[in-house]
Amino acid sequence: MRTRITFALIASLALAAQTPPASAGPAVKWRGAVWASGAASDRQTPDGALFLRTVDAGGGQLSLDGLQVGADVTLPDGFGLKFTILGGQTGKFLNAITAVSGTTPAETGSLAWPEAMVTWSGGNETLKFGRMYTAIGMEVLDATLNVPATRGILFTYAIPCAQVGLNWHHAFSGSWSSDVWVFNGEDRVQDNNRGKTAGVGLTYNHGGAADRFATLMAFSGAEQDGLGAAAVRGAEGRKRTRVSFAGQWVWGATTLQWEAENGREDLPSGDKASWTGFGAICKYPFNDRWSAYGRLETLRDDTGIRLGADATVARAIALDPSANLTAHSGSLGVERRWHATFTRLEVRRDSLNRDVKDRDGKIFRDATSLTWSLGTSF
Repeated sequence: MRTRITFALIASLALAAQTPPASAGPAVKWRGAVWASGAASDRQTPDGALFLRTVDAGGGQLSLDGLQVGADVTLPDGFGLKFTILGGQTGKFLNAITAVSGTTPAETGSLAWPEAMVTWSGGNETLKFGRMYTAIGMEVLDATLNVPATRGILFTYAIPCAQVGLNWHHAFSGSWSSDVWVFNGEDRVQDNNRGKTAGVGLTYNHGGAADRFATLMAFSGAEQDGLGAAAVRGAEGRKRTRVSFAGQWVWGATTLQWEAENGREDLPSGDKASWTGFGAICKYPFNDRWSAYGRLETLRDDTGIRLGADATVARAIALDPSANLTAHSGSLGVERRWHATFTRLEVRRDSLNRDVKDRDGKIFRDATSLTWSLGTSF
């Protein structure tokens, strides 16, 4: 049923885009992206486990990571609609973490709805209501907008990806702006009318430039009661607080992106969990076709509440609630572009301060991988 509704919506928007607009009628702008990746690693973790793996594609095979189609509909009086459909492995990933976080009912399959919102803009104000991508972090689900070929450990374990709720953006000037959020618990894409998370943010754009900015955000709210298979769907009992600092700066041809995350959470046992992560990405273009990049990240997780979301790590810390895990990751890569089309080749090294086992039962703490990706946007 959801697939039929999806294609019906696409068809209706397509007809709207083909119909000559009236003077006050809607205007539709289409957008899309597609990307694929293949990876080879010296460690093979079980299927479904992402730790120490760059993408969910073992054996070097090429897989469709993502297919994204969206539409921005401009309506009269500053109103608008925004829709995004996400498919492939990335859509499956979003649905999987949504299910873990307790959406009722859980969405499954490889087709996800990360964005479906009503917008309004007027003067210095912008309002968004509905499903939306998170503002947290330096990487996004759309790989065509990222620098590296792989997902970072902060993106995979430390931050949410999407939520449903309200966002109010206010521009004080060309350089300073603020945000207020009220939404369901992190990674919820359906409203269960229970616990809510509230957040505030302050952004500085140097000289009003969109490519030189820094954003400080803080969030607090109730999360689902229980973890993993013991989760109580629809019940919020754990309080989570988060502080995030992220941004981007451009010096000449060099681009630097950074992220710092600190989170604290109440556990069902009454104990406290905390995690802290840091990451940076640097990209240098040699010309309009070739560029090189690097990424460094670290994530410290005292109870394993974040890294333990992966089955490979969970088995290693099952009997140790004081896990004191620390994961490190470093990547080097090159990119070749043909306007909106790109290909990337990346070598990556991951490590953990704890023994884990591969699919053959061999113990290891680090892994080296090689990833090739390609994609385009339209």
